[in-house]
Amino acid sequence: MFDILFARTFFIVGIMLLITAYAAFMNKNTNQKSGRGTIIIVFWLLFAIMAFGNIFPLNLILVWLFTVAIWWMISPTIKLMWEQSKVKKYLKENNIVLKKWELLSPEQLTDLEKYLLLNKSNEHWNKIVSQAMFSTALAVFATASLVFVSDIDFSFMWLFLFVALLILIIMWLLNMFLFKSRIFSLVKAYFWVLIFTWYLIFDFNTLEKMAWDDTWGTAISIAVDIYLDIINLFLYLLQIFWDN
Repeated sequence: MFDILFARTFFIVGIMLLITAYAAFMNKNTNQKSGRGTIIIVFWLLFAIMAFGNIFPLNLILVWLFTVAIWWMISPTIKLMWEQSKVKKYLKENNIVLKKWELLSPEQLTDLEKYLLLNKSNEHWNKIVSQAMFSTALAVFATASLVFVSDIDFSFMWLFLFVALLILIIMWLLNMFLFKSRIFSLVKAYFWVLIFTWYLIFDFNTLEKMAWDDTWGTAISIAVDIYLDIINLFLYLLQIFWDN
């Protein structure tokens, strides 16, 4: 039973990550924007997955569509970080330090445009992405090993994770509307990394506890949770490496 649930869950997670990687490669030069419509679609697909989780192959089709919608929602943020990484590299190489709210001069903007045209290499950005991917993979392996090797039942973490999630959401709202601090945002990213690492432990523990249930609905539910943990962990690690 455990082997079937385990295989189905990681088959689904693996395909979702492959779709995400393919979408990232195909959309790296596009200018799509995600708005409220994309967010609504993501939530509708999530509800549909929960409602039709046991109807094969509709459940898998909904999961693949959900994965594409997730990437469509987050890719503008990643592309913005990619573009800003080039600007940060230019500022560092030219020893330019901008104060808060200070803008580049017209001469510096012209020089920046020339710099971006001459330096189309993504080596610096690829290094940041590689660091985030390696750290995410390491976290997934470590948390899965911890759960499947130890005899500890991590179900007790759910209340702590729920409260921590609420606190971080409040912090995010405060920073968005009140503090608007880059340092505060970076500190928050470190906390998000901890939270989603703990969520990985919790979801792997759920997978282990649900060994008796080999239905597609259970596999898809756990797979979506693990996928969202991995994607969020990667995004916040990416923010940390990008900011540093």
